[in-house]
Amino acid sequence: MSANVIVVLLGWLIALAIFFGFIVLLRYLYHRERMALISQGFDPTNRQKRKRKQNRGILRAGLITGMVGLALTLGLYPVGFFLPTTFSAPFHLGPWLLPGLIPLGVGLALTASYYLEQSNLSADDESNEHEEENVVHFKRQNRQ
Repeated sequence: MSANVIVVLLGWLIALAIFFGFIVLLRYLYHRERMALISQGFDPTNRQKRKRKQNRGILRAGLITGMVGLALTLGLYPVGFFLPTTFSAPFHLGPWLLPGLIPLGVGLALTASYYLEQSNLSADDESNEHEEENVVHFKRQNRQ
């Protein structure tokens, strides 16, 4: 392999490591937050508010990712007109559209999962009414 290919592969590997490292960091901070709430006597299992907030984030991420994918797809579509017909399929489609079609599909999947989850939340509301009878309430202690 040439040096250019190795540099590109290392660049992608470093970018992937940074991405996964950021995800691990977010999970660690979430864990530390939960442990701090428990040590202060708060109940961190208020799933309803957290679930709705998370669902709004999924919708927002799906819309942003889908719109970026749509913009990339529309922006890359004219490439098919500049290439010879031997490289493109009918309607000037080709592999150069994949950088736009992949995020478009991910965005559509995230948006669909948000709307599919809405029906589950209404069923969870009914079950949470029965769960609240079994909740243990913590008392805050004043430390001096």
